[in-house]
Amino acid sequence: RPVMKRYLIQSLAILALGTSAYSQAPAPAADAPKVKVDVKRVVPGEQGTPDFSAGNVNMKRWRPKKWFELDAEFEIKVPQDAGGRNGSFSGLQANVYLVFNSQTKDGKYEAAKATLTLTSVPASESCHVLAYVSPSDLRAILQRDTFTATTDIRGWGIEFVVNGQRMAGEGNPKPTAGNVWWEKTENLAIREGVIKAKSETPFAILFGDYDVEAKTR
Repeated sequence: RPVMKRYLIQSLAILALGTSAYSQAPAPAADAPKVKVDVKRVVPGEQGTPDFSAGNVNMKRWRPKKWFELDAEFEIKVPQDAGGRNGSFSGLQANVYLVFNSQTKDGKYEAAKATLTLTSVPASESCHVLAYVSPSDLRAILQRDTFTATTDIRGWGIEFVVNGQRMAGEGNPKPTAGNVWWEKTENLAIREGVIKAKSETPFAILFGDYDVEAKTR
């Protein structure tokens, strides 16, 4: 019985450590750990193609369509020797994952992933990073023209990474220890090049200083 009791206590301790593993930042490397990232809010939704007009051009007739947009709000903190509240950080990346309510012939769910490199993220203030999927890519994946984010997106995830180490993350379904669902790729048909940074879209000149500059790797 003492052996059984000791084994049970050890098992519970291991389980407790595992349960908190995702929410805690991993043991930092020499330079990564100095940055702390807090994910405030993530909003998936739709955006219509912006309609601009310009002089001295022959305008074309076209019908605005819907894009998918992921808007992630976050905040970073850096130590005093890196500027503290007035500092910034240029080594942050955002990994974005999407799963669509569409399946391939072999029963896998259509999915997409991308890494966005963020430049000069200001510390101690609300920041946003934006990611998009174009109407043409949505049609290729869903096999139809219509798109509704609430029903056509099965799941989304975002994680902020420094030097390969996950500093923070969020998703729906919510990731937990042992079930970071975007790491389980056996049932996903993952597409590259589908998720785009804002700078690669017609939204590039919009929103002023709302979001930080980002580019796909």
